[in-house]
Amino acid sequence: MDLNFTEEQQMLRQTVRELCAKHSTPDQVRSLEEDAIGHRPELWQQLAQIGLTGLTIPEEFGGAGQGALENVVVYEELGRALASSPHFVSCVMAAGVLARGGNEAAAKEWLPKIASGDSVLSIAWFEPDTSSDPRAVSTSVDGGRLTGVKTLVPFASAAERLVVVARDGLYLVDPSAATIEPVPTMARDASNLVRFEGVEAERVGDLDTWDDTSTDGMIALAAYAVGGAERALELTIEYAKERVQFDRPIGSFQGIAHPIADMATEIEGSKVVTYEAAWARAAGKPGADVLAAMAKYQAADTFKRTTKVGQQVFGGVGFTLEIDMQLYFRRAKQLEVTWWDPAFLEERIARAELDAQTPFVGL
Repeated sequence: MDLNFTEEQQMLRQTVRELCAKHSTPDQVRSLEEDAIGHRPELWQQLAQIGLTGLTIPEEFGGAGQGALENVVVYEELGRALASSPHFVSCVMAAGVLARGGNEAAAKEWLPKIASGDSVLSIAWFEPDTSSDPRAVSTSVDGGRLTGVKTLVPFASAAERLVVVARDGLYLVDPSAATIEPVPTMARDASNLVRFEGVEAERVGDLDTWDDTSTDGMIALAAYAVGGAERALELTIEYAKERVQFDRPIGSFQGIAHPIADMATEIEGSKVVTYEAAWARAAGKPGADVLAAMAKYQAADTFKRTTKVGQQVFGGVGFTLEIDMQLYFRRAKQLEVTWWDPAFLEERIARAELDAQTPFVGL
């Protein structure tokens, strides 16, 4: 595995960082909290103009046909800026399902629209009182009509279609035929409760399609967490150097310096396993799904704990809404417990170790 990025990938990173510096500042992120739409049109338009909405969509559908490594570069920068955007649900998950699901008509209709940024699709997966296991959902389809309740549906009010995870597969549904209600979350993002009562549904894939697409999703969110953790650590270090107590910067005390060292080490570890997962996925290597689970599990946990250390270094002020660190903390915790929660990821990793003749880590 080569941990060096190409010149083109480094240019991509710089482009996304500059874009986020203009369109996803902490104040801009705060302004979107509890907003019904939940994302800034200016940022979305810029992502579309530079081709990022079609980054990993096949070229035959108007995308750039890039792979997991390029997506990691983008998502590290989106995570640094806590960018609020439907890119993940629309351009990674929904597009991934449509590209793999076998419904050619739906792919031809929607993938070019996703790639151009003209249409936003979202994912309706989670249900009240169920786990992250997609095979535990109760939403069902009878005679082409879908019935069920989904919660934590991102950007439902902005989506033109929803990809709904049901008992027997994945379905494309028009959200205007459902009832949509806002749901309060720790991140104060645009999450919704969506009720389907016999709405028309078009099958676009099975649960194996979801599992395959989930590998890309886990890698993307692991990279987002790595980027967020790096930025949270930078904020912590800046404050530890500036804040003076007993005539010394507080960073000179072991009680501050050693937790910072721990987090720096863990961020690097999370970054390596995320890059390894992306490399394995891009190269078509076996075990990419397990590495993706490890990456999301490790990186999300590191992101959360880095922000906790940051809040402790900032002291009481670090818990106030005016300080950026609490913004990172809330987003980190939300990311950890949604989109493949720790229990689900631990089960997947454990199966790779316990159920195989040769443990995965020993390969």
